[in-house]
Amino acid sequence: MYTLKIRLNGTDKNPWHSFGFKQNPFPQIAEAELGPAMNAINSLNGDPLGGPDDIRKRLSGTASEELIELCCAKFRKGELVEFIITW
Repeated sequence: MYTLKIRLNGTDKNPWHSFGFKQNPFPQIAEAELGPAMNAINSLNGDPLGGPDDIRKRLSGTASEELIELCCAKFRKGELVEFIITW
């Protein structure tokens, strides 16, 4: 069973720039085969998201359609949204 904390950055600034990073460089699940998916999920809390189309673009090819649509539904412009998924 896996648990992930998803953060969607709908604000106008990247919270990782103050550390010199574009996004969180550390995967939540440290398994090599999940590396691309972990980077894509971490990118959602990096540079500000433009909206659902941006989420779809960032997660395309690395996440299920269900996860992509859940992230799109939870996105709020101007807010940092955080939620947890378990599978």
